[in-house]
Amino acid sequence: MRLRALRSEPATGSADSTPGPERPAPPWRRWLRAPRWRDLRAALRRNRGLKLVSLLLAFFLWFSINVSERDAEGTLEIPLQVRQPAGYVVTSAPAKPVAVTVRGPRTILDGVDERRVRFALDLAAAAPGEVRHELNADLIRPPLPRRLKIVRIEPARVKVRLERLVRRTLPVRPELAGLPPLGYTAEASVTPGEVEANGPASKVEELKEIKTEPVDLRGAPEPIARAVLLSWAGDFVSFAPDHVTVSITFQPTVMSRKFDHVEVAVRNTGGGLRAKLVPPRIDLTVQGPQRVLSSYALEAGSVYVDAAGLEPGNYRVTPKIELPQSIEVTRREPEVQMLEVTAKGGH
Repeated sequence: MRLRALRSEPATGSADSTPGPERPAPPWRRWLRAPRWRDLRAALRRNRGLKLVSLLLAFFLWFSINVSERDAEGTLEIPLQVRQPAGYVVTSAPAKPVAVTVRGPRTILDGVDERRVRFALDLAAAAPGEVRHELNADLIRPPLPRRLKIVRIEPARVKVRLERLVRRTLPVRPELAGLPPLGYTAEASVTPGEVEANGPASKVEELKEIKTEPVDLRGAPEPIARAVLLSWAGDFVSFAPDHVTVSITFQPTVMSRKFDHVEVAVRNTGGGLRAKLVPPRIDLTVQGPQRVLSSYALEAGSVYVDAAGLEPGNYRVTPKIELPQSIEVTRREPEVQMLEVTAKGGH
């Protein structure tokens, strides 16, 4: 028995058959589709408070940015920095900073650090003497931000003085302060006795010597050895070395004193004799330490003539003077006196 061959036939749609799922719309079609009014109204009704807060924050952000970005004007205090050539020194320059008025966005203006900005003035090619220089924005280091515009510079021109540096070797003189103890004289020496001065020619060339800082002499007359700085000799002047050793010793002060009309006594007149000096008084000049002689008083009988062993007659005599060992006679007037020795009762 032969079976019939099976053949497939195309299916025909029926009225009650269910259709398959729809395909998604392409993305470009969704992007180009205009939102419907009911969708917009529904979106606006959702989270109304959050949307209001977001709107206010956006407004304040826009307002703050636009106000801060508006141009403002301020003044910067910029100091002057001078670059001097080797072998020269600037001895005169403006002490106050330069006032620079700038305009630009407030945020940028507030961000400028005045402590870092300088007017860089280069005098490498300048000649010694008074130099005048115009100030402009190109001299500011580091440069200001581009959005800041310079309105004015005060002063617009500066004046500096450039001098040649010189070196000289000068002697050192110790400076003493106060008075030494009464009756003493201070003698000072310096080590080293000379120093090298370095500075502007106008100052160094006028110096004849260098003084030390004052050394106080008050106190006991003991030797002093002290390291002392050299005194100030002008701006921009330096020394090498900058200090010396001052040694001080104290010597007794010697003075002279005159005693007028000092009576001369006659000692050891023999029995039955009498003596007479012509003239009976002399003037004495003595010398010795001030601490001793300033308050010294001659005692009565300290100036005398010794008549021991003399017979009646006339003698040329020189008075003897009893003084402390530290005092000596430098002058007497008269140098020689006449001594008349006679017997009592005789003429």
